[in-house]
Amino acid sequence: MSFTSKPSPRARRVQALISEGLLYVSLALFASIVLFPYLWMVLASFKPSAEIFTAHARLLPVQWTLDNYRVVLAQDVFLRSIFNSVIVTLCGVCLEVVTAFLGAYAFAKLDFWGKDFLFAFILGTMMIPPQVLMLPSYLLITQLGWQDTYAGLTIPRAGAAFAIFLLRQFMLTVPQELDDAAQIDGAGVLMRMISLYVPVCLPSIVTVAVFSMLGFWNDYYWPLVVTSDRQMRTVALGIAQFKNLEGMGNWELIMAAAILATLPMLVVYIFARKTLIENLTAGALHGR
Repeated sequence: MSFTSKPSPRARRVQALISEGLLYVSLALFASIVLFPYLWMVLASFKPSAEIFTAHARLLPVQWTLDNYRVVLAQDVFLRSIFNSVIVTLCGVCLEVVTAFLGAYAFAKLDFWGKDFLFAFILGTMMIPPQVLMLPSYLLITQLGWQDTYAGLTIPRAGAAFAIFLLRQFMLTVPQELDDAAQIDGAGVLMRMISLYVPVCLPSIVTVAVFSMLGFWNDYYWPLVVTSDRQMRTVALGIAQFKNLEGMGNWELIMAAAILATLPMLVVYIFARKTLIENLTAGALHGR
């Protein structure tokens, strides 16, 4: 018969420290892999053109310069592309949040014929690649005369099945008794949505708004398809204009433009990160 002795408290503490140390080392390794391209982008934006491609690669610039940012900010077309992206993003986010909220309320709290089938159909659209819808969407806006317009850049991309699904799941957590009590007090459908469901769904609304904002701001292919006027192009296309004819040079200008284009989304994430983390955590969902 063999007897196994339990490890002492000191041995357990040592094992816990080793496990925790290995966990932090692994996390630091993966974090460095993810963050290194962004670090290179930031440092490359401060390099002169001669230091981008050299025989001996250097991470830090030998000669720091702000000329790249001066050249980028001096381009009126790039500044116009940022303005266009701001307009398209704000309008697109508002339109997507409103339509998703109304659709989620209908599927969560209203009873009508074919509700389950329509909801399943909407979720099924998430399986369709966006490239498949690009041609019919382009033909539609062409017939409507929306080429080189904010409507053409915004409206066809404003629908989001995921946003409807996420908001619907939040609305299902609201007891029906609260809705019935508000209705007895004389609150109409619009008043109930504003006073009852908006506060409850605020974390998911912020999440939908942030993801929608990222989608509109970073969209490249749709603005490339529907715009031919350089004055109507968005920031993703504005960055591409700094390539030379061969598409190989001016990387220091491209990196500087990419930094300027990233800053607005970085600011949004800093202010919304707490809500995003809480909303995307399963425990927080069950706790509400």
